[in-house]
Amino acid sequence: MTRVDAFRAAVDASVYSVRRAWGYAPTWLLRVIVGYLVLAVTPAAQVLVVSWLVETSGGTPREFVPPLVVLTVLLGLGQAMEQNTNLIGQRTANRLRARYQDELMRAVAALPPQRVGQAQTNATIQGCRSSLPDLGRLASSVVASAGALVTAAALCVSVWRISPVAGVLVVAALLPNLLVFAWDAKMQDAAFVPYGEWERRSEYAVEQLVGQRTATELATLGSGAVVAEVADTRRRTANAILDRILVLLTRTGTISGGGTAILLGGALAGVVVGGSGGAGIAAGIVGVLSGVAATRSAGFSFGDLISFAPKVRAYRQFVESVSHSVDTQIRSDAQSVDARRLTVTYPGSTEPAIRELSFSAEKGQIIALVGVNGAGKTTAINTVLGLLEPDAGVVAVDGVDATALPLAARLGYFGLLTQEFGRYEFTVRDTIRIGRPDGKATDDEIWQALDSAHAGDFVRRLGDGLDTQLGSQFGGVGLSGGQWQRLALARIYLRDAPIWILDEPTSAIDAEAEQQIFAELQRTRSDRITIVVSHRAWTLKGMDHIYVLDEGRIVEHGTYEQLITQQRRFSQIFAEQVA
Repeated sequence: MTRVDAFRAAVDASVYSVRRAWGYAPTWLLRVIVGYLVLAVTPAAQVLVVSWLVETSGGTPREFVPPLVVLTVLLGLGQAMEQNTNLIGQRTANRLRARYQDELMRAVAALPPQRVGQAQTNATIQGCRSSLPDLGRLASSVVASAGALVTAAALCVSVWRISPVAGVLVVAALLPNLLVFAWDAKMQDAAFVPYGEWERRSEYAVEQLVGQRTATELATLGSGAVVAEVADTRRRTANAILDRILVLLTRTGTISGGGTAILLGGALAGVVVGGSGGAGIAAGIVGVLSGVAATRSAGFSFGDLISFAPKVRAYRQFVESVSHSVDTQIRSDAQSVDARRLTVTYPGSTEPAIRELSFSAEKGQIIALVGVNGAGKTTAINTVLGLLEPDAGVVAVDGVDATALPLAARLGYFGLLTQEFGRYEFTVRDTIRIGRPDGKATDDEIWQALDSAHAGDFVRRLGDGLDTQLGSQFGGVGLSGGQWQRLALARIYLRDAPIWILDEPTSAIDAEAEQQIFAELQRTRSDRITIVVSHRAWTLKGMDHIYVLDEGRIVEHGTYEQLITQQRRFSQIFAEQVA
């Protein structure tokens, strides 16, 4: 990035931030503009009044009191406006930050599942999150920079009357800082993603220390200090990325400060040499000293514009890369789902994870995919969902190739419960209603879903029912793993999609509750297509068809009774359980 590119990016970021601020908080932006405009013209007005005061200082009180009063008012106005404008700027920044955060989180929520797990995506999101405070105050910095230019121009005009050379040098004193911060923007642009990646890694380690489940395990193991060390190491790596920039910026800042001092010193010399009498010299000196403050303020403001530009660009690129055009709509019905000769190879792998895999199910059926870890069950499920693109083969819903559908529309056919189900520490109501894309559900619908998942009884025993806060880290109720899993299953019941994929849906639940849950699935089976992944033999007895996977292939299939008597792979996997 050249200096010209840096300035162009700063202009683009400035226009973007002001336009967004006007859309989000126009009243607050106007207050900031008025404040900085008053501050911008005050120094030049002080120069003129000082000249007036010096000229009348030898006269009568009637002559020197008016300029003295005006100067006093200007000094008080400058102090009051500076403080108030800073506070208004902070309040404006808080409002804008909240709006940017909301926009960012909605973009994250709209990400397709394939992008969610990508390391580059996570690093970019973390970088954008870290930039939110800067994005919030960028509009104020733009106004402050414009005010600094007005100040410099007004001082140039007022000082020009005393010494043209001094007037030009006051404005020229802005240039060294601009050059330094243009270089800083280039450095920050290169560091944006690496810093975000290491910051996210550090935050992840911290989350393990404070999260309920992991913190309990670490405390039991007595190894929390190890994770704290990991968090500290990763934080130090992130800080080192910034430190390299700050060290160089400190050195170049010293050089630019020297350049600014030389230019302002030249302005002072111009005032002394070219000033017309004591009044001119005094006013010129005040103007140059005001230029020192204006230059310092402008340096910080222009620095914000240039150094924040890479953050604005990264934020815009991410937010604008996410399509919000297609929302997931839950489909009302599906009569069949067919996987036909699916082959999937992961990037970097030479062997397919699944090869020519086929299975099918119709409405009212419950089928199962079984196999040891690594057999290809998860790959098969993700391919059916559309999260993986097969090398060959087709997934069809009601006889139609599912690839013809947008991913959001395709996912509307499915309700998915994985082993890594979410433990959302919200209220019970919020924890369940996120099963629907629009989050809309009546209390009766939520209770019905809870009862179907055999979670209604324990929720009713909670103090505030659906309004009970879950999760001890927020002062809420701690739940067992089985209770969390029942809530996850309740979300699937509330979603009520026509095809359910349940990956070990009762892995954390006791045997009695597990029987009740599978009995409920059997009772309501006619409402949907159900695909179950399970490692428990008894749960497979009620399945209409079982597909046995081994090394990415289906090696046998049939009913439980057929498979257990064939003495092949199925009976080998479940030999101990059956015995």
